[in-house]
Amino acid sequence: MTNKGGRPPKLQPDAATLKLLEGMGQIQCTTKEASCVLRVAETTFLRFIAEHPDARDAFEMGKGSGLHSLRRTQFKLAEKNAAMAIFLGKNYLGQADKQDITASVVSDVTVNDARGALQHLITRQSAAGPDPASPEQPN
Repeated sequence: MTNKGGRPPKLQPDAATLKLLEGMGQIQCTTKEASCVLRVAETTFLRFIAEHPDARDAFEMGKGSGLHSLRRTQFKLAEKNAAMAIFLGKNYLGQADKQDITASVVSDVTVNDARGALQHLITRQSAAGPDPASPEQPN
């Protein structure tokens, strides 16, 4: 894109900028963080990577490279660190902590038993008369 006068663009897709973009991608910088490093508004940065595919590619390639490096480090760490091995096992192999939950419920109650118990409670309550502490209810 040719500048037809006015203020020169703050960002140029030169080798130094592309290298910086790739480095920021490797450490998983957000577009907001990258724009701060480059000292431009986030909208300016987004427009820059939209208008310059080589800049966008450098940023995205850096992100992919950073994820690959992180994964390699995690697997290497898992050889010596049990917690990391467990984490990777859960995330990649579908492993889970064994959880023993036992409950025993005896339910030999029939509908007739429940109806009889409820009728007994109603009869007992009726025989006791109204509760003096409760407000009087209209008929």
